[in-house]
Formats: sequence, structure tokens, C-alpha cells
Amino acid sequence: MRVLAFLQFLFFVVSSSQAQSLYDKENSSEFATYLYRSGQYKLAAIEYERLLFMEPQSDSLRVQLISCYSLDKDYLKAIDRVKLFPTEPSALSSPLADLYSYNLISAGGMQPARAFLTVNNQLPPKRKIYYQAYSYLLENDFKMANELAINNPDVLPSQTILLINESQTLKHRSAGLAAAMSAIIPGTGKFYTGDWKDAIIGLVTVGVTGYQAYRGFSRNGVESGYGWIYGSLAAGFYLGNIYGSYASAKRFNKRQTDKIATRIQQSFILNP
Repeated sequence: MRVLAFLQFLFFVVSSSQAQSLYDKENSSEFATYLYRSGQYKLAAIEYERLLFMEPQSDSLRVQLISCYSLDKDYLKAIDRVKLFPTEPSALSSPLADLYSYNLISAGGMQPARAFLTVNNQLPPKRKIYYQAYSYLLENDFKMANELAINNPDVLPSQTILLINESQTLKHRSAGLAAAMSAIIPGTGKFYTGDWKDAIIGLVTVGVTGYQAYRGFSRNGVESGYGWIYGSLAAGFYLGNIYGSYASAKRFNKRQTDKIATRIQQSFILNP
């Protein structure tokens, strides 16, 4: 890959009639721009690192470098690189603060991102609200995202508002209630979560084994081996059905969340 990039560089320099060193500032800048525009962000980052070494105080080069890591989805590298800049988080300029927020959230650092948004005084308020909203949406805290949207009307993009509104219509099932329902009447907790087939199987299984245990004890009393065998099976199925109902509610809620989670992730993008 590096060899191919080097050959591209040679071709670029020759076609541009450059007679200077391949590694001087002007050629490195033009080549970095070429790599960036052609979507070769990893290689472009190498060139921008070289340029930043030549001009360590250049904010524009810092922004381009972090953009390369961000677009290459190397979020942790982008975060670590920003931390090496001789600037406090609270004083990061707007473009860098924007990119830093994006990378923190993309890397899953929702709490660090919200802490950064609180202390930074360069990022515009609308951008802070935007990133706060996605920090909640991407960790499925739809309630907080909705409160943020209500308290800041006409700030978030329409697409984000639509996602927040849709998140409020998602159906959820209480895992505790599902377990309690199956504890009272086996299978009803799974009826509650929509697992009709498992609900019927659970009801029949517990009912049949329980009835067989009852028959055994009715005929031979507490010494009935038949009764104890089926009684143990019935108890196992009964407890398993309670836990299964609890797990079924959890799966139901995850399916509901997954309906919107992918679209939330896809809407949180960084354009070149």
C-alpha cells in the first residue's frame, strides 16, 4: 500500500512539473491534499504528520490531521493525537473541538464527551447541543435526548428530531412484570412479550408435568417416586419459565431499540 502511494506521489510530482525535493513542504502539502481528496485518509495522515512537524503551531494542519484519523474511523488515535497538542481542552478552537467531540462519542466515550462539552468555551452552543443529543441517543438514553430537544427547540437538525420523536414511540415490556406474570400463571409472561409459541409450550409443559406429579402423589402419597420425578420436572420447568419470561422481555426491548439504533448510528457521520 505504501509502495503504491509512493508511486502515486512520483506520478503526481512529475505530472505537475515539480523540480523540487519530494519531501519539501509544498510538495508534501499538495500530495497530502491529493490523498485526502481521493479518500486515502491513512496515508494522508502520514503526510500531515510530516507537515505538522514542520509547522507545529498550524491550527489548519491540526484540523486536517484529525480529520484524516476521524474519516479513517481511527477514533482512539484521533483522541490521543488531540491530547498531544499544547492546548487545554477548554481552549480548543471550534474546528478541533468539533472533531474532538465527534471522536469521543464515536469511540463510545459518552461521559468524557459531555464533560468536554461542558468545559470547552470555543464550540458554538448549537454544536454542543447536537453532540449532547447524540451522546444520549447512541447510548439509548432516549429520555434524556428528548428532554434536551424539548429544552432547546429549533436547534437540532430535523433528522435528529425525527429520530428522537421516533424513539419516544418505541414499545417496551417490563422484565419484572413478565417474570411475575409467569410466576402466577406459567406462560403468561411470554404472552405479554409476544412470544406466543414459547408461551403455549411453557404453559403446557408446566401444566402436564404438574398434573403428573399430582397424580403420583395422590395415588402413593409423599413416597411416590413417580410424583417426585414429575414434581421435580414441573418445578424446573416452572422456574425456567419465570426466567425465560424475564429474558423474553429483555429481548423484546432490544428488538425495539435495534429498530432505531442503526439509523441513529448512520445519521451520526462526518463528511469529508
